[in-house]
Amino acid sequence: MERRVEVVIDPLRQEKVSLRLPLEFRRRVEEVRAELGLPTSVDVRDPLVAKAVALAGAARDAQPPVRLAFFGGTAFRLLCPSSNDPTIGLRHDLHDIDMAVLVKEVRDVRRFLTSVEDSAGSALTFFETSGDRIFNSLSGGQRLRWHMAVATNAAGLVLGTLDIVADAFRFCHRIDVRSDVERSAERGWTLEPAHLLLTKGQFVQKMPRADAAAIPDRVLEPFGRRDVIVGPEAKDVQDMLSLLHDHEVGEGAGEISPSELRRLLAADWGLWKTFGLNLGLIGRSRILRTIPAPVWARIEPRLETIRDLVAGLAPKRRLGFLGGPWWQEVDTTASTDLVVPIG
Repeated sequence: MERRVEVVIDPLRQEKVSLRLPLEFRRRVEEVRAELGLPTSVDVRDPLVAKAVALAGAARDAQPPVRLAFFGGTAFRLLCPSSNDPTIGLRHDLHDIDMAVLVKEVRDVRRFLTSVEDSAGSALTFFETSGDRIFNSLSGGQRLRWHMAVATNAAGLVLGTLDIVADAFRFCHRIDVRSDVERSAERGWTLEPAHLLLTKGQFVQKMPRADAAAIPDRVLEPFGRRDVIVGPEAKDVQDMLSLLHDHEVGEGAGEISPSELRRLLAADWGLWKTFGLNLGLIGRSRILRTIPAPVWARIEPRLETIRDLVAGLAPKRRLGFLGGPWWQEVDTTASTDLVVPIG
């Protein structure tokens, strides 16, 4: 029987959210997955994957329809069978959902998130915490953060994060994703493969040399006398490998477009520099010790094709990058599940 409960999500501020329990979908997620044209390899037993599928279905059915495109780990689950496979070393746990929308439609997206539980079920409950509202007010409409009810267990309510970017992916480097959002329903509700690869390969962070000693397979190169720069985490390398395993490099539908990679990298020296370094990192990642040889044999020639593409470019370096960071520093706090008791 459905019941409504008040859950304290911040004991210090005594901040509460009202939820309907149990967390349920109005429709079977397997049916929505089929209607969206997603393959059965998309594992909707994972609660965050199920939420993404149900959210895409609700967005399609909304009046007017809500346009969105997933990126991050959830997008790879939707796009890559190997990302769902627990046996070959390319699957990792999910803690959040990332999606892109259009700036001009942010107000509609906010209304949709506030009310979608009424049409799609309590499993799609999204809300803004007081911290989210401060973050969102400071973002200028370019990035939004919401929270969601992921699941319930013996310890209480598991909360996750919904991270939204508008018009562009803006982290260490900027990638325009407006066309992805506009065409996401044709592409499996994710960014296009070339853009997904760049979102994972664009990460770079400065770190004291002593701190980086604990993660030697992530070190890219020295940066000054005391620091080094490091590349993506293991989970991001897994996603890149999954994409390369399941998608050819080419200009066909669903392939990783070399012309799109070339267009974006040739226009941005910083992105080209970071992406090239991170392609080199893949070859020495500890993840390679966990995947079967046939999996790597399928990935390696595609990776080499992209490495050759990057090596053949020579974008003009901007003066502002000389001797300093060529990337935007970002918050690197890892996403984790938050569990709060249910009163």
